[in-house]
Amino acid sequence: MRLSLCIVGCGRYARSVLEEIHDMTEELQLFFASRDSAKAKEYCDTFGGAGHFGSYEEAVSDPRVQAAYFFTPHHLHLENARLAARHSKHILMEKPIAPTLDESRAMIRAAEQAKVTLMVAENYRFMPTVQKCGELIRQGRVGDLRLVEIHHESYEQHTGWRTKNEYRGGGSFIDGGIHAVDMMLSFGGIPDRVYASTLPRLSDDVEGEDGLLMMGRLPGAATGLISYSSATPTGRPRQSVSVTGAKGQLRFTPYGNEVTLETPDGVDVFRTPGAGSGVPSMLREFHASIFEGRAPIMSSQEALSDLAVVLAAYESVAQGQAVTVALDH
Repeated sequence: MRLSLCIVGCGRYARSVLEEIHDMTEELQLFFASRDSAKAKEYCDTFGGAGHFGSYEEAVSDPRVQAAYFFTPHHLHLENARLAARHSKHILMEKPIAPTLDESRAMIRAAEQAKVTLMVAENYRFMPTVQKCGELIRQGRVGDLRLVEIHHESYEQHTGWRTKNEYRGGGSFIDGGIHAVDMMLSFGGIPDRVYASTLPRLSDDVEGEDGLLMMGRLPGAATGLISYSSATPTGRPRQSVSVTGAKGQLRFTPYGNEVTLETPDGVDVFRTPGAGSGVPSMLREFHASIFEGRAPIMSSQEALSDLAVVLAAYESVAQGQAVTVALDH
């Protein structure tokens, strides 16, 4: 069965996603909505859409549309979710789920009351390397976890709403660093306490932090470490993940196509079925969860945990000490 999916918000990131999913014609029938009707028509023409709309209300009230994928500023996520839920449309929301825990919980309630699926578009969860690493951890190949370490550095030029804290809900960590948080939680579980510190700011054009270091106390006495920078002056993106246990260590690059396992007995390299962003697999999971009537792998509760850790890191920076992660959900 095909899912009639409306892309809501026709911006730069939506275009990059569409370049990966526009040929999924057996699974998706695409519509497009923008407050700029000419832009919605342009995207519809470019990506072979079935229709376009000049307002979000018009899109979600159209009976041909079954679900909406929102590419909108973070501070509008609750408003967007409520709009879709009122019209009984399934919801795929770009990460983070929302800027605050209260808004996130309100989104979840709205989806539950409308009996629609709410999934957050955390594409890293569906990357082949991330999935393979998780599989090897669950198989016990590294033993009891000791350390989950994630490193990211890049230089990102932000424009528009992404330059403002009031629209993003913070700086680079809530916007891009939440990918690293999701990997840490999916591998090692939710930390009960975190400590964080920001790096000296490099960019004056963007509000909020452009680099943050976070340490979390994971279940089973393991430690999680994240080093995230969106303003490393070399400009070359670098990402690395290592998961160390009592029996060995896993290493990979998220966008790569292999995971290395090193133990005292030697080194094994596991090739993954392709490399990439995980976006097509993410859309297939959204599709499957709707037609199978089940919660998606990247559920709203998973996204709420990610956000709770990010906000705890921000609180730790503000207080200058370790803080407890809010998990009353």
